[in-house]
Amino acid sequence: MAATSRSDEHDNAPRMLNGTVYAFGVLLTLLTIGYATVLAFGLPRVGIYRQSEMYVNVFLGLGLATYYVDRARTAYQVADKTAADDIGSQGLRGRLRTAYARINPAIIIGLAIASLVSTAYVHINFNRLFEDAHLAGYTSVDILVGTVLIVLAIDATRRAFGWVIAAVAIGSVLYAHWLVIGLIFLASNAVPVVDVPGVFRHTGMTWTEIARDGAISINGVYDSTLMGIGSTWVAIFIMFAGIAKAFGLMEFVLDIGRELGSSLRTGVVQVAVISSMIMGSITGSAAANTATTGSFTIPMLQEQGIRDDFAASIEAVASAGGQMLPPVMGVAAFLMADLLGVSYVQVIQAGVIPAALFYLSVCVAVHFAVLKFGWTSRELSSFDWRLLLTGLHFAIPLFVLLYTLIYLRYTPLSAGLYTILTIFGVMIVKNFYDAGIGVDTAQSTGRQTLDGVSRGGLEMAPLVGVLAAMGLIVELLEGTGLTQGIATAIIGLGGGLLIVVLVLAMITSILFGLGMPTPAAYILVVVLVAPGVIQMGVPELTTHMFVFYFAMLSAITPPVAISVAIGSRIAGTSFMKACLQALRIGAPGFVVPFAFVANNSLIYWSTETIVAFPLVLLGTIGLVVATVGFDGAHDLSYPIRASYVAASFAAMFGSLGHVGIQLTGAGLVAAGLGYANLVVGYNAEARRGAEPSAAE
Repeated sequence: MAATSRSDEHDNAPRMLNGTVYAFGVLLTLLTIGYATVLAFGLPRVGIYRQSEMYVNVFLGLGLATYYVDRARTAYQVADKTAADDIGSQGLRGRLRTAYARINPAIIIGLAIASLVSTAYVHINFNRLFEDAHLAGYTSVDILVGTVLIVLAIDATRRAFGWVIAAVAIGSVLYAHWLVIGLIFLASNAVPVVDVPGVFRHTGMTWTEIARDGAISINGVYDSTLMGIGSTWVAIFIMFAGIAKAFGLMEFVLDIGRELGSSLRTGVVQVAVISSMIMGSITGSAAANTATTGSFTIPMLQEQGIRDDFAASIEAVASAGGQMLPPVMGVAAFLMADLLGVSYVQVIQAGVIPAALFYLSVCVAVHFAVLKFGWTSRELSSFDWRLLLTGLHFAIPLFVLLYTLIYLRYTPLSAGLYTILTIFGVMIVKNFYDAGIGVDTAQSTGRQTLDGVSRGGLEMAPLVGVLAAMGLIVELLEGTGLTQGIATAIIGLGGGLLIVVLVLAMITSILFGLGMPTPAAYILVVVLVAPGVIQMGVPELTTHMFVFYFAMLSAITPPVAISVAIGSRIAGTSFMKACLQALRIGAPGFVVPFAFVANNSLIYWSTETIVAFPLVLLGTIGLVVATVGFDGAHDLSYPIRASYVAASFAAMFGSLGHVGIQLTGAGLVAAGLGYANLVVGYNAEARRGAEPSAAE
């Protein structure tokens, strides 16, 4: 009888967790919608909405708890699978792993409880911690709670995004501590070959100061930009994305993709690019986007005959570049607007042309690659326009989003709220129109709506930890003076030459962004790298777009190339081969940021933009032709490729000398492409079966 009870209890644990996860997802979304409602409609700010910092604290606790409970559910499934194995044949290491798998769910649930308890402590003592403690002093319990919050932020980040950001956070804590930095400097003095550059020297902080500045003083993990914007502007859009997915947006995009794939000569490749671009803009994570859309698009590409490494690279580049696409820009646009103190509309306006340059170049690159190797669709059919009607209702909330953001100039929080309310209303009307008014329709609509609310909260939860960890990193690096030191060092190494400083900023941005989600990478590089570029006279918004662009491209840059790694795993191909193709397809993206520094009208729109944009675009396409080695009709020799590169650079950077140079370069690219595509033309039969060599 006892055995039966234990078995029932074991079976009930995941079921109970499923309900808890669902409820926590709903609560997190409703918490955010409630705060947005209070601000949007000017309602009295009472309770947890009384102060923004108080709301952020509750959001942090509930968000971490939601993430941990969701992870505990997964951990239970892993434990069940491990328990099904024959433990006796595993050996000591296997038994230890099995034992850990069994206790891991309990550990994670304990962390969820710690999240709620620690933030509840901050809430109860909020007035003292926020207003008086910096003068009266902090208690030992305060410091303990601050330590717990720091540990939770780092651990949640490690579990959600791997060791890269977690290691940076741990390194920041160790670097800030006086004992660790003191030991390093002692070693540098004792061993002549060990030298610590002066930029890294500081007086050090005690653990009490780290716990104070890193959390309990309502700083660090509560950073007003990262957690403040993350718990409002970012959260409302991530939740909208989750709600839209629950209502069928992803399925609609993929259905359109399949239909377009059957009606285009290049098949589904452009569809893979566009769908990944759209979803990547919303998700804010190249890795998550590659995993989500790639699981659908990569098999579709392979079915068309596209080689595995090309299929993986196409999806990886498109998913990474989605972070650049307005109006959401992978949530980084919200952070950028707050950091710069400019309107959100100004940021998305600045992002339009760089995004267009990147995605048009990617579309041209995959188009030419498919034509070059004969991977075209053989059986084409006309596009069934009736399919668009099945998702026409999604256009209504999209219109509301753009209208409230761009025309009415509402804050992203208010615009997101109206968009969510709109999609709820649209889906209710649609369901009743399709199925008729009745109890069953009302119940199914209510369940669908509740599922969307829960999914929105669950999609936001993993970001809570990383935003808190990034706030901790920024607080400690600024507190030790490292940020200003690196900016000075970059200028010094650049020798006063802007191009050298930009190249150093590019390298640093890519290195700091390796393995990180784009919003986290952007925050880190903008704090460390941007000040040095700004001091060289580059406008602030241009500088932020420059470092953000390269932080985005780190997702396809070896040796980490997280987006490519996931894509190659789905495609079942070599990581390094996929990296090579990703760099070829995305190569113009590494030049575009330098082009909008040289042509500032691409960021700050003016009458010059009308001329600069098409010329730089032609230069970008010329680089694509050179890297792919195909112009729509011919395989290009290396001398011809070199001439395309020269003409492209003239079109992109000629304005630094004279606009005539730009016009000449763009004219040469246009002439070459026009001759190849309009005079010679594409020979589909000759191209079929022209498989790429290993070098290609």
